[in-house]
Amino acid sequence: MKKSILFITYDFPPILSPESIQVQRRALTLARNGHRVHVLTSCENPDFEFLDQKLSRDHENLTIHRVNRLPGEKWLHYICGGFEITDRKFWWKFPAAKAAIKLIKEFQIDTLYTHSTPLVNHLAGLAVKETDRNLQWTAHFSDPWTLNPYLSYRTGIQRKINKLYEKTVISRADKITVTSEKTKDLFVKGLGADSEKIKVLPHVFDPDLYSRRQSEPLKKIIAHTGNIYGLRSAAPLIEAVNKVKPQNLEFHFYGRMKEEESRLAEAKCPDTIKFFDPVPYLDSIEVLSEADILLVIDAPLKDSPFFPSKLADYIGAGKPVVALSPLSSTTTQIVRDIQKELLVADSADVPSIAALVRRLDSTKLAELREDGKDFYNMNNSYENIREALFNE
Repeated sequence: MKKSILFITYDFPPILSPESIQVQRRALTLARNGHRVHVLTSCENPDFEFLDQKLSRDHENLTIHRVNRLPGEKWLHYICGGFEITDRKFWWKFPAAKAAIKLIKEFQIDTLYTHSTPLVNHLAGLAVKETDRNLQWTAHFSDPWTLNPYLSYRTGIQRKINKLYEKTVISRADKITVTSEKTKDLFVKGLGADSEKIKVLPHVFDPDLYSRRQSEPLKKIIAHTGNIYGLRSAAPLIEAVNKVKPQNLEFHFYGRMKEEESRLAEAKCPDTIKFFDPVPYLDSIEVLSEADILLVIDAPLKDSPFFPSKLADYIGAGKPVVALSPLSSTTTQIVRDIQKELLVADSADVPSIAALVRRLDSTKLAELREDGKDFYNMNNSYENIREALFNE
């Protein structure tokens, strides 16, 4: 039986963000399989967001509803950022919940899906659920909430409020979806969540976006797309490359990294590590299609539960993936699953990274074939999404 479903998601094209792209793929997958999908999202020109109109895609079963810009919306971001309750979009809960309740009645919707980040989408979902306990609600977490090592709270009161909201959302939602088994374990062991209602719904790639390069370069091009920030660091790789001085490799970074690290690379490896300006998302897919090997760099967090969305795009390119990541991380597990060669080194271990660079420098591309990507293919994700969202 085909369903009518409402997505509550602040991020949706033309907003350019990993969340926007992934939630659109889920919406399109359901629409293409006959479900009537309504998406409630932000206004057409939200503050503080990068926009890319090329990301927008239509389908006859997909309807986009936008919340009108509120007076003083920009200042609401600043004020709510200081509160540190969910995130700086906490204000979004109120107009989103009001609009969602209206849409559910108007279109007789019986299924609700909320997607974070931002986390406040779940608070809007919680408010809607309180008005109709029979509504089937699935809450998706791309990242953990209070157990996220990248988040910290200035006061204990703010942490307690967030934990209370987190506990309430997890208990009231009918189903929870996360991007990795490690995140599921984190929710079960760290939050006491019911493992039976948590399902892994990984990031996926869109196979229609990729092309295939026709010519072979003189050197193997190892590409990294996106910014390197926070706990992530390229410094161990730079030191390893300087130590090995590979003859058959070039590292291409599309995006920004810490200034001190880019200066280090320019001083030690100017002919091997090259920097390019950030590119629009669809152009980044072309970069992946043209490269020979793709690089992901994770923070040195033991048992890291994070599934970088770029990794799904890397898999879609059909190229070998090199991961600088803790050996116990979700990234390492995925790389182990998708390809025969485990091209992984601990992200903080310079000697291990140097050994991996030597291996890449001396190994023919034909020996680094990538396998097992179908599980992360958008076109194969329908059954997984259906089971996670609908009460069947």
